Amino acid sequence: MIRVVLPHHLRTLARVGSEVALDVNGTVTQRAVLDALETAYPMLRGTIRDHTT
Repeated sequence: MIRVVLPHHLRTLARVGSEVALDVNGTVTQRAVLDALETAYPMLRGTIRDHTT
């Protein structure tokens, strides 16, 4: 289980508290954590990283 602390504007967008807990399958990398975060909270997709670069 990984805990992620979100800044205020992302908390508001995702409608969550100050931190969220995520289950990350496989090796825990930055990409895996962001993938899990965007899967659990689709409204955050594109707000943390740019998928086109």
